[in-house]
Amino acid sequence: MRFDPLPDIPALVLGDEDRTVCVADLHLGIEAQLRRSGFNIPSQAPKMLAMLEELSTKGSHLLILGDVKHRIPSVGYHEDRVVRPFLESLAETYDDVTVVAGNHDGGLSSILPEGVIALPGKGAGTGDIGFCHGHVWPSPDAMRTTALLMGHIHPSVLLVDSLGSKTNEKCWVRARLKRKLVLDRYDSCPDEIVVVPAFNPLLTGTPVNARSGAMLGPVFRNDLVDLDTMTAYLLDGSNLGHPNRV
Repeated sequence: MRFDPLPDIPALVLGDEDRTVCVADLHLGIEAQLRRSGFNIPSQAPKMLAMLEELSTKGSHLLILGDVKHRIPSVGYHEDRVVRPFLESLAETYDDVTVVAGNHDGGLSSILPEGVIALPGKGAGTGDIGFCHGHVWPSPDAMRTTALLMGHIHPSVLLVDSLGSKTNEKCWVRARLKRKLVLDRYDSCPDEIVVVPAFNPLLTGTPVNARSGAMLGPVFRNDLVDLDTMTAYLLDGSNLGHPNRV
């Protein structure tokens, strides 16, 4: 099954004819936390909903790789008032919506509307594509594929110009897995892992080339990813090659 990142959008499309739009890390409600820190930022939910509804022209199914909501660990007033209607709108737009539980999605199942399918964070496999959120070990089915898609990390790349000015840009990350180490735990090993950038526009992400940075999740923390093969791509498709530490 082919998968194609969409230009200038942190989303990809799976499949050829019966296509699925895939995104990760919506973090609905993060503005409430920012307000408590003194930042008055309007809700990004309407903007994200409009983008996702527009993306339905690219595929009739929607796959969200976790962290639909931001609040940990439970569902509160905001989730009932914002998250449920948000998912209801998506369920009306797409033939079906699948949500892989992220580490921020505690209690989400209690407000999922009809037409939304819930999967555990370890994910699953469909055809030759595996997917998970990334905060727990992927399921064996997710690993019996050729490519493993995950979110959780919110990858970005730190860019430094000739004057030393730094900017942090969202990016896609692709890398190969260390087959021998993977096969110590699983009976199969994907050819590569693909980390999907956060869909929420407020989340620039974790710089994958920062010297002080650390990649999240057990797959990275247990050294199953061959970091020497890591390649970063900006949202516009620019291939940055292996991200040098800065």
